[in-house]
Amino acid sequence: MKLIFLILLIFSLTACEQDGLNWADVNAEIQEKFPKVERISISELKTKDLKDVILVDVRKKEEFAVSHIPGAVNLEDPFDIAELTSQSDKDVIVYCSVGYRSAAVVHELNNLGITNAKNLEGSIFEWANADLPLVNQAGSTHDVHPYDEYWGQLLD
Repeated sequence: MKLIFLILLIFSLTACEQDGLNWADVNAEIQEKFPKVERISISELKTKDLKDVILVDVRKKEEFAVSHIPGAVNLEDPFDIAELTSQSDKDVIVYCSVGYRSAAVVHELNNLGITNAKNLEGSIFEWANADLPLVNQAGSTHDVHPYDEYWGQLLD
Protein backbone atom coordinates (compact mmCIF):
# COMPACT_ATOMS: atom_id res chain seq x y z
CA MET A 1 0.00 0.00 0.00
CA LYS A 2 2.84 2.39 0.86
CA LEU A 3 4.47 1.62 -2.48
CA ILE A 4 1.28 2.49 -4.38
CA PHE A 5 0.97 5.75 -2.43
CA LEU A 6 4.61 6.61 -3.17
CA ILE A 7 4.17 5.89 -6.88
CA LEU A 8 1.04 8.07 -7.00
CA LEU A 9 2.84 10.87 -5.16
CA ILE A 10 5.78 10.79 -7.56
CA PHE A 11 3.41 10.75 -10.53
CA SER A 12 1.51 13.74 -9.14
CA LEU A 13 4.66 15.77 -8.56
CA THR A 14 5.97 14.91 -12.01
CA ALA A 15 2.68 15.93 -13.61
CA CYS A 16 2.82 19.33 -11.87
CA GLU A 17 6.39 19.87 -13.06
CA GLN A 18 5.39 19.05 -16.64
CA ASP A 19 2.84 21.87 -16.48
CA GLY A 20 5.76 24.14 -15.60
CA LEU A 21 3.73 25.81 -12.89
CA ASN A 22 6.16 26.79 -10.17
CA TRP A 23 7.07 30.07 -8.52
CA ALA A 24 10.49 30.38 -10.15
CA ASP A 25 9.03 30.13 -13.66
CA VAL A 26 6.06 32.38 -12.88
CA ASN A 27 8.28 35.10 -11.41
CA ALA A 28 10.77 34.81 -14.28
CA GLU A 29 7.97 35.16 -16.84
CA ILE A 30 6.61 38.26 -15.09
CA GLN A 31 10.11 39.77 -14.90
CA GLU A 32 10.69 39.04 -18.59
CA LYS A 33 7.36 40.56 -19.64
CA PHE A 34 7.70 43.64 -17.37
CA PRO A 35 11.46 44.19 -16.90
CA LYS A 36 11.17 47.82 -15.81
CA VAL A 37 8.53 47.19 -13.16
CA GLU A 38 9.99 47.55 -9.68
CA ARG A 39 9.19 44.68 -7.33
CA ILE A 40 8.95 44.21 -3.60
CA SER A 41 9.11 40.80 -1.97
CA ILE A 42 6.74 39.46 0.65
CA SER A 43 9.61 39.43 3.16
CA GLU A 44 10.33 43.13 2.47
CA LEU A 45 6.68 44.13 2.73
CA LYS A 46 6.04 42.28 5.97
CA THR A 47 8.75 44.38 7.66
CA LYS A 48 6.91 47.60 6.78
CA ASP A 49 4.07 49.18 8.68
CA LEU A 50 1.19 48.73 6.22
CA LYS A 51 -0.05 52.20 7.23
CA ASP A 52 3.08 53.64 5.59
CA VAL A 53 2.19 52.32 2.12
CA ILE A 54 -0.78 52.47 -0.21
CA LEU A 55 -1.75 48.86 -0.77
CA VAL A 56 -3.81 48.25 -3.91
CA ASP A 57 -5.47 44.94 -4.76
CA VAL A 58 -6.22 44.87 -8.50
CA ARG A 59 -8.17 41.60 -8.50
CA LYS A 60 -11.86 41.40 -9.35
CA LYS A 61 -14.33 42.39 -6.64
CA GLU A 62 -15.32 38.73 -6.15
CA GLU A 63 -11.71 37.78 -5.45
CA PHE A 64 -11.20 40.73 -3.08
CA ALA A 65 -14.37 39.81 -1.17
CA VAL A 66 -12.99 36.35 -0.30
CA SER A 67 -9.88 37.89 1.28
CA HIS A 68 -7.32 40.62 0.96
CA ILE A 69 -4.29 41.99 2.77
CA PRO A 70 -5.37 44.23 5.66
CA GLY A 71 -5.60 47.88 4.64
CA ALA A 72 -5.79 47.19 0.91
CA VAL A 73 -8.12 49.05 -1.41
CA ASN A 74 -9.67 47.31 -4.39
CA LEU A 75 -9.08 49.24 -7.62
CA GLU A 76 -8.53 47.63 -11.02
CA ASP A 77 -8.10 50.68 -13.23
CA PRO A 78 -4.65 52.33 -13.39
CA PHE A 79 -6.27 55.77 -13.82
CA ASP A 80 -8.23 55.33 -10.56
CA ILE A 81 -5.06 54.19 -8.79
CA ALA A 82 -3.09 57.13 -10.20
CA GLU A 83 -5.76 59.51 -8.93
CA LEU A 84 -5.70 57.91 -5.47
CA THR A 85 -1.92 57.98 -5.19
CA SER A 86 -1.11 61.29 -6.87
CA GLN A 87 -1.43 63.24 -3.62
CA SER A 88 0.91 60.98 -1.62
CA ASP A 89 4.62 60.25 -1.47
CA LYS A 90 3.97 56.81 0.06
CA ASP A 91 5.07 53.76 -1.88
CA VAL A 92 2.22 52.18 -3.81
CA ILE A 93 2.28 48.39 -3.49
CA VAL A 94 0.10 46.67 -6.08
CA TYR A 95 -0.87 43.00 -5.92
CA CYS A 96 -3.18 40.43 -7.51
CA SER A 97 -3.15 36.62 -7.25
CA VAL A 98 0.41 35.77 -8.39
CA GLY A 99 1.78 39.12 -9.58
CA TYR A 100 1.04 39.14 -13.31
CA ARG A 101 -2.00 41.42 -13.41
CA SER A 102 -0.43 43.71 -10.82
CA ALA A 103 2.81 43.95 -12.82
CA ALA A 104 0.77 45.06 -15.84
CA VAL A 105 -0.96 47.69 -13.71
CA VAL A 106 2.35 48.96 -12.27
CA HIS A 107 3.66 49.17 -15.85
CA GLU A 108 0.65 51.34 -16.76
CA LEU A 109 1.11 53.45 -13.62
CA ASN A 110 4.73 54.05 -14.62
CA ASN A 111 3.50 55.17 -18.05
CA LEU A 112 1.17 57.61 -16.25
CA GLY A 113 4.12 59.08 -14.34
CA ILE A 114 3.59 57.24 -11.05
CA THR A 115 7.17 56.25 -10.17
CA ASN A 116 6.66 55.07 -6.59
CA ALA A 117 4.60 51.98 -7.53
CA LYS A 118 5.91 48.46 -6.92
CA ASN A 119 4.60 45.03 -7.77
CA LEU A 120 4.25 42.60 -4.86
CA GLU A 121 6.14 39.55 -6.05
CA GLY A 122 4.06 36.42 -5.48
CA SER A 123 1.13 38.67 -4.56
CA ILE A 124 -1.65 37.37 -2.31
CA PHE A 125 -0.86 33.69 -3.00
CA GLU A 126 2.65 34.03 -1.56
CA TRP A 127 1.30 36.24 1.27
CA ALA A 128 -1.18 33.50 2.18
CA ASN A 129 1.44 30.76 1.76
CA ALA A 130 3.60 32.62 4.31
CA ASP A 131 0.60 32.51 6.70
CA LEU A 132 0.43 36.30 6.90
CA PRO A 133 -2.83 38.03 7.89
CA LEU A 134 -5.79 38.13 5.53
CA VAL A 135 -9.17 39.73 6.08
CA ASN A 136 -12.58 39.95 4.51
CA GLN A 137 -15.78 41.76 5.44
CA ALA A 138 -16.36 39.38 8.38
CA GLY A 139 -12.84 39.77 9.79
CA SER A 140 -9.80 37.51 9.81
CA THR A 141 -9.76 34.61 7.34
CA HIS A 142 -7.46 31.99 5.85
CA ASP A 143 -9.46 31.70 2.62
CA VAL A 144 -8.01 32.89 -0.69
CA HIS A 145 -9.78 33.04 -4.03
CA PRO A 146 -7.77 30.64 -6.24
CA TYR A 147 -8.45 32.62 -9.46
CA ASP A 148 -8.92 29.30 -11.25
CA GLU A 149 -7.93 25.66 -10.82
CA TYR A 150 -4.65 26.04 -12.72
CA TRP A 151 -3.28 29.06 -10.84
CA GLY A 152 -4.76 27.82 -7.58
CA GLN A 153 -2.11 25.08 -7.61
CA LEU A 154 0.33 27.72 -6.33
CA LEU A 155 -1.62 28.05 -3.08
CA ASP A 156 -0.37 25.86 -0.23
